[in-house]
Amino acid sequence: MKKLVPDPPVTDLLLLDPPNLSLIDSLSIDDCKRLTSALTLSIEHTTTVLLGTDPGDTRNAMGMNIRVLCAVINALSEHVRQGGKR
Repeated sequence: MKKLVPDPPVTDLLLLDPPNLSLIDSLSIDDCKRLTSALTLSIEHTTTVLLGTDPGDTRNAMGMNIRVLCAVINALSEHVRQGGKR
């Protein structure tokens, strides 16, 4: 059976997983919340541009950027959770 939509080409960039991140205690909870807000806005704007971009290296790079920003947000969230337990 012939596929109507071909599979996208596999790229090394999309196969990379960003490393786990952790933060030192120097950031306050309020700093983390402000940084999370700024990163979330950046992800929203990048996603909007990504959706309007043709497949290729630029789109792959934006996708990886979103994944890295999400990893940073996860680290910030974990830092805030740990701060709440102290």
